[in-house]
Amino acid sequence: MTEIHLELLLGAQVYDINDRPIGRLEEIKAEPADEDYMVVEYHLGALGLLERLSATTIGHAILRPFGFKDRPSGHIVPWDKLDLTDLDHLKLRCSAAELDARSR
Repeated sequence: MTEIHLELLLGAQVYDINDRPIGRLEEIKAEPADEDYMVVEYHLGALGLLERLSATTIGHAILRPFGFKDRPSGHIVPWDKLDLTDLDHLKLRCSAAELDARSR
């Protein structure tokens, strides 16, 4: 099993399969697995930042009067769709469109 200090990845730019930037890694979701934790998904962009700050609900309430009716932009990346072989250049194993199609 590989061990990575995930806190060092927070804020890192993530690129799609075509090497276009799609957002910064802002939140990492993990679940208990035996005596360890296993990453289940990564959250990118403003949506992930609000989650990291535990401000998703209040963030929506504050932004709504300013015309932000949609949820903040971002992507939810399943654990197996983020390539961590180069920690200085995080890259998806799929297109951003494929991520968006999964979250609908």
